[in-house]
Amino acid sequence: MPLVDLPPELLLRISAYLTTIELGNFRLISKHVENTIFDSFAREFFTKKQFMLEQVSLQALVDISNHPTLAPRLAEVVISTHVFPSDHELATPCGKAMYEAGYASHDVLLATGQALNMLSDAFSKLPNLRTIGLRDYNGRGRFRDGDLATWKSWAWSFGWEDMSAYSPAGQFLRPLVLISPEAILPLVFYALGQAKVSPESVHIFLRKHARLTPRSFDILNGYLGEKVRPVLGEIKELMLAIGPDTPQSYFRSDPSNGHGPATDAPLTRLLERTPKLETLRLNFDPRQSFAARFLDWLGDPVSGQAHPSTSLVTQPVLLPRLSALELGMLSISADVLLKVLTKFDLQSFSLWKVTLDDVSESGEEDHWQPLLYDLAAALPQSTRLKSVLIGFPSHTCRGVVPFRSGPRLEDPVFFKPIGAGAEGTYNTSDLAQEVKHHAGPGTSMKVWLEELSTRTIVKRQEDISDVSDSDEEAIHDDIEDDEDDEDDENDEDDDEDE
Repeated sequence: MPLVDLPPELLLRISAYLTTIELGNFRLISKHVENTIFDSFAREFFTKKQFMLEQVSLQALVDISNHPTLAPRLAEVVISTHVFPSDHELATPCGKAMYEAGYASHDVLLATGQALNMLSDAFSKLPNLRTIGLRDYNGRGRFRDGDLATWKSWAWSFGWEDMSAYSPAGQFLRPLVLISPEAILPLVFYALGQAKVSPESVHIFLRKHARLTPRSFDILNGYLGEKVRPVLGEIKELMLAIGPDTPQSYFRSDPSNGHGPATDAPLTRLLERTPKLETLRLNFDPRQSFAARFLDWLGDPVSGQAHPSTSLVTQPVLLPRLSALELGMLSISADVLLKVLTKFDLQSFSLWKVTLDDVSESGEEDHWQPLLYDLAAALPQSTRLKSVLIGFPSHTCRGVVPFRSGPRLEDPVFFKPIGAGAEGTYNTSDLAQEVKHHAGPGTSMKVWLEELSTRTIVKRQEDISDVSDSDEEAIHDDIEDDEDDEDDENDEDDDEDE
C-alpha cells in the first residue's frame, strides 16, 4: 500500500517517531499527508513559542501573527533573555549573516523602539494569546530530537546553519549571550498595552543570577503607563522572580524598621491593580530584605474601602480572588509569614527554601514547629485550603542576627516520617526536607498541619552529614514550572504525603 494511502491514524503514528527535520520532509510528501498531520504539527510547534529580542526572531513572531491558520493557535509567547553576541568585526557566522541581511542589533531595536512596535504588532493579531513568559533558559521536553534537545528561541541558530560544526540539537554550539531581564518586563507590558491585549497569565522563570528588580515593576508611570492598567486588570496568574534592587542592597536593613517606599512602591502599586488575580508566585533572593518588607505589606489587613495608591505610600491590598500563593527563596519572620498565609482565603500554598529569621541566642530551637501549629489554629473550620507544599525549610542559626552583612548561616529543618510524632522512633535516613499534602473529602488540613508540626526537627550544620542526601537532586533554585514546553498541563500528584 502506498504511503499516501495509509489511514490518518497510521500517518500520525509514523510522524511521532520522526525528528523535526524528518517531520518537515514528511509534510512535503503530499497534500494528503500535510493535511492529515497539520493539526498535530501545529499543536506541538505553535501553541507555545520562544523568541529573542533580535530582528530575525521578532520578525518570525510577526509573520506567525499574520498567518491565518497559525496565529489563532499561538496561545503562549515566551521572550528569552538570550541575544546574539555583539560582533562588530563579523568574527562569527552570526555576525556576518546579520550584517549581510541588514538586520539591526538587539540594542538598536530596544533603543529605537522597534522591538516595542514589533511586539505590539504581533500581540494585536494573536486572538488566543493567554500567557506571556520571560525566561533565561531553554525548556526541556523536545523528545523527538533526543533526550538532550530543548525548546530554544526562534532563530537561535541564525548564521550557523551551514557551519560544519553546527548541531541541530545545539548540544555543543552556544552562540548566544544573556542580557539583564530588568527592562524586558516593562517592554512586554507596554507592548501589550499598546496592542490592547490582556493575557490571563504572566510567567517569569529566571534560573540564572540576573532577576527582575523592583524597578522592573515601575510600569504605571510615563507615556504608556495608562495603557498598562487594563492589562493588569485582567491578569489571573502572576509568577515573578525578584532579585535585589542593587548589589549594595544585600542585608541593607531590618524589615522591622519599616518599608522602603522608593523600592517597594512599584510592585505594590502593580498588585493593587490586579483585582482578578487568583495565583501569585514570588521567587526572591534570600540575600535581600525586600522580600520581608514586601510580604509584611502584603499581609497587612485592609480596613474600609481600598483605593489604588497615587504616591510612594501604598495602602494594603485586598486581592479578593487570590486562592494560590507560592513563595520561594526568601528569609522572613514567622509572624509575617503567618500573617500572609492567613490573610487570604487560600486553596493552596507552597513554601520553597524559606528561611525563618526569628532565632536568637536565647530563642527556641525550632520556629517551624510553632509556626505550623499556629497556622493550624488560625485557619477557620470552613477553610478552603486543600493543598500544601513545603520544601527545604530552614531557619537562621542561633546567635546570627538577620539581615546583617556577611555570610548567612542556616540550620535545615527536616520532617520525620508519618507516625513518628513528637516521641516516636525513626531512622535518620527517613527524614525528608519536602512534604506535600492534598486534603481529600472528609479530611482536614488543620489536622494535618497540626500533626506536621510535631514531626519537624532541626539538624544543626555539624549534624547534617548524618542525613540521607537522596533528595539532593530535587533541589531547585526556585519554585518553577517543570512541565516545561511539551504542553500546557501541570499534572500534580494528589497523594497525601510524600
